[in-house]
Amino acid sequence: MSALIAISIAIFALIALGVAALFLHMVVWLLAAILGLLIYFIPSIIAAARHHEHFLWVLILNIVLGWSGIAWIALIVWAILGERREPPLRRLGADAFNPPAR
Repeated sequence: MSALIAISIAIFALIALGVAALFLHMVVWLLAAILGLLIYFIPSIIAAARHHEHFLWVLILNIVLGWSGIAWIALIVWAILGERREPPLRRLGADAFNPPAR
């Protein structure tokens, strides 16, 4: 009888280890996918952070052509070297303090 209990405990332990390993693999793959998407969208993130004048174009081209290494590098260069525009709130605040002359 005690051998049957020992075998059933061993089987349940192996099942638990299998479930834990499966969960760990899913977590690792999910984190890898998130990291991959973050790396994939670096040009768009840079363009958004710099308030790039053509952010929408950088984002669209990043989605369509980002898989290509050459296009990805070109988009990073464009995002870094492109012209900046002031954020909308700063423009609004500047206009509020400097009313147009009449």
